[in-house]
Amino acid sequence: MEISQIQVSVDDVTKHLTRLDTSKACGPDGISARLLKECSQQISPSLCGIFNQSLSSGQFPTEWKSADITPNHKRDSKEPAENYRPISLLPIVSKVLERCVFNCLYDHVNNLITPLQHGFLRNRSCVTQLLSALHTIGRNLDKNIQRDVIYLDFAKAFHTVDHNALLSKLKAYGVSGQLLTWFANYLSGRLQQLVVIDGATSQWAPVTSGVPQGSLLGPLLFIIFINDLPDVVIGDVFTSLYADDTEVYRNINTIEADCMSMQKTLTNMDTSTRHNNIWFNASICKALTITRKKSPLNFIYMLDNVELERVSTEKDVGVNISSSLTWNTHIHAITAKANKLLGLLKRTCPLLNDVSARRSLYLALVKSQLSYATQVWSPNKIALKTQI
Repeated sequence: MEISQIQVSVDDVTKHLTRLDTSKACGPDGISARLLKECSQQISPSLCGIFNQSLSSGQFPTEWKSADITPNHKRDSKEPAENYRPISLLPIVSKVLERCVFNCLYDHVNNLITPLQHGFLRNRSCVTQLLSALHTIGRNLDKNIQRDVIYLDFAKAFHTVDHNALLSKLKAYGVSGQLLTWFANYLSGRLQQLVVIDGATSQWAPVTSGVPQGSLLGPLLFIIFINDLPDVVIGDVFTSLYADDTEVYRNINTIEADCMSMQKTLTNMDTSTRHNNIWFNASICKALTITRKKSPLNFIYMLDNVELERVSTEKDVGVNISSSLTWNTHIHAITAKANKLLGLLKRTCPLLNDVSARRSLYLALVKSQLSYATQVWSPNKIALKTQI
């Protein structure tokens, strides 16, 4: 089945405009979400005409291809640039067009996406990814079966997607005609201001690879791009994905058969990703053995001729997984973070007497830390006490 053209209706445009989040920052064009939302009824017909002209001509407006980049510190020292996550701000009008295209593309490819992928898909989440992986691991642990888990991470995954390879995969998934031409134009000719801080900006720079950061279509295009990754898995090796976070696991009974099967899968994945011009960052990939055996089988896994670091605990989409599959480490980590935030609220909001406001802050900043992925680590057996 192919999809070659998309037609947008005025009602679709109006619906997406009225659902805009007015707290979101505007892009380089300076048009705010509040303005678009408040004027949705008046501007929907004109925008609908522009959107349909873009889709029928296969041309994405040049003015909507520019983005402001704001660096957001994510870890460790604040001096190295690699310790910052770039936040991309695109024109909000362009995202309305993307939402219309996204809905049609999603309906078309939904049944083609591997069930092993849990990122950016409806009815799937971090929790479903954790449950799918840990359910069988927990059962095997009760049977005293060792399981090795390899946590893989791409090097700048979203920034390095090859446009030609992505378009080839879209074509293989039935995207054709003017719509494929539109995607080719949508990906090309993009610009970004490398840094926007306190109103000061750097020079514009071209974006020659990767899916558009901050876009609505970017995440869906990325999971289409890596959708065939599980195809290279061999034997009884299993895979679970959340966007670019990939884990590979297998029951281990012998080094010769089981560990070597895992190693072969790692080699196949490395070869496959390099064929698509992306690669794993072997220096941050980890190997974790989950077992209660006193003398587990230890095997040195390699990726791109780099020995993978063996760890006793690893954070998997926000939950700390230990080698014994107990949750003490995770509970200590989240309670420490929750208490830190609780202390911050007590210090910064001593005169805030509005109970509703205090409750909202508590739920958003403190309780959210304690309730994340509770389906996985069963907190009903643990007494977690916080006060505000």
